[in-house]
Amino acid sequence: MQIPSELSRYIRDALQSGQSQDDIAKSLRAANWTDTEIDAALAGWLHQDGAGAVPRPMRSTAARDALFYSLLFVVFGMVVGSTLTLLFAQINIWLPEPGESAAYGRLSGLRWSMAALIVFVPVFWALDRKDRQASTADPARKHGTVRRWLSALAMLVATITLLGDALYLIYSWLDGQITVRFLIKSATVALIAAVVLAYFGEARKIPNMAIPLPAGWILIGLAILSLVLTFWQVGGPAQGQIEQRDRWRISDLRTLTNDVAQCTGIDRAALPATFDPMTCARNPTRLTGFASDITYDRTAASAFSLCVQIEYPAAVDGYDVRLDGNTACIDRRTD
Repeated sequence: MQIPSELSRYIRDALQSGQSQDDIAKSLRAANWTDTEIDAALAGWLHQDGAGAVPRPMRSTAARDALFYSLLFVVFGMVVGSTLTLLFAQINIWLPEPGESAAYGRLSGLRWSMAALIVFVPVFWALDRKDRQASTADPARKHGTVRRWLSALAMLVATITLLGDALYLIYSWLDGQITVRFLIKSATVALIAAVVLAYFGEARKIPNMAIPLPAGWILIGLAILSLVLTFWQVGGPAQGQIEQRDRWRISDLRTLTNDVAQCTGIDRAALPATFDPMTCARNPTRLTGFASDITYDRTAASAFSLCVQIEYPAAVDGYDVRLDGNTACIDRRTD
């Protein structure tokens, strides 16, 4: 640990004046220095008769502490941001606005936040537990410079967020835009900001116990709750594989539609009644194995549709795709 310069100077002067280490320690305890700080500071000086107080080499741990706390705060921020994203998504699902269309594509995009929680929640728990155990063994640890600065920065951001949330809430009320969903989202932001303030504002003098940090456990609980609910809504790896196969099908469908519309091997003013669209593929290597399942249908002399069977229509969010049950089609004219 880094010894404060004023403490080191006091011990040097006290030793040179003839005071014993026990007397120095007693005086420092009366001034609220911790035993860890006192022992470390006393160990930094060797007192010899005739030589006065001789400094011993002290190895700084500032770089290690900076690395540890920077990692802890980054992981904490990832958990907070991902949890808030998933909670907002759940609010949108359970409280849709009037006239709002359900778009599964937006939900499937939440998998990044889901992955972030799966990775960072256990890391946060492990780092926080390690920090708590180290702080229990060394109470002076909570007074470290890096920790104090990062805590102050996090509390500043949380306070500004709370004030901004209150400001926007009052503005929306005055503007007549208050809805139930807006109120719940505002309360969610306030809750997360309060958890941040509680976590970094704790004195951390609670002894090591089964549930060591209430604010941290509240955040972990919210993260797990949002993750479970989103898994239920979005699905896991099997659902992701289904959606990936459909994305390949839709990609092939678009590519072949453009190729057929520009194909020089057919009369585009009088399209054939039956036709294999793969014969017009300009670059078959760009297509997947699903391209062979695409079917052709002439809808007019110079109009056609290409269709393919898909597995999960709710995940298809294409502006140019027409859905009919589990069939996805693209209509195109050649004139």
